Amino acid sequence: MTKKISSTGRTKDPVAIKIGKRIAQARKMAGFKTAKALRQKLPEWPENRLPWYEAGYSMPHPADIEIIARITDTSACWIMFGLGPIGSGERDLQAVRHQNLVFLFREASDTSAENQTAFLSMLRLEAEKLAEYINNPFKHIGERLARMIEKAGVRPRKWLDEQHVESDGLCGSFPDDLRELMTLYSEMDGKGRAMFIAMGRTISEHR
Repeated sequence: MTKKISSTGRTKDPVAIKIGKRIAQARKMAGFKTAKALRQKLPEWPENRLPWYEAGYSMPHPADIEIIARITDTSACWIMFGLGPIGSGERDLQAVRHQNLVFLFREASDTSAENQTAFLSMLRLEAEKLAEYINNPFKHIGERLARMIEKAGVRPRKWLDEQHVESDGLCGSFPDDLRELMTLYSEMDGKGRAMFIAMGRTISEHR
């Protein structure tokens, strides 16, 4: 996997970039307009740690992911891997719908120009209007539009409302058993996760 060089000359890791985008999305969903605003909840963190995470300059430590998830009321598993529920409530439904819309549009665009045109036609939207939904994760995607998007993308009803592994390229590269473990973990409450990890450690110690 090739690392990217930014305009500042710093190296960005492709995986860290994906995680950084999810950190930024979690921050905005929680009402923190800037990284500086969220950092006020993290007084012991170095000033550049959070901005570097969001920019993809640094790979976040799992403990830091847990802290960000707790403050933003999101899933640490989702931030790290893009898998499982983002959190709970209507705002998370919109985030999932946006992620799936972006995936379906890119899928149609990557196939052919004709498929992209057909996708727009079925949605009955101008390209500029669709771009507003794609570029703004907070633009409300209502029930009617959600169902139209599913038809345009040839997906079953309510597909847009669920998290899918294929919507995140990083998760899609993981083995099936690892994705299953991640899904199980993301769907557990705090007590269940603690038991799950304890079981894993016990198995590892007695191999």
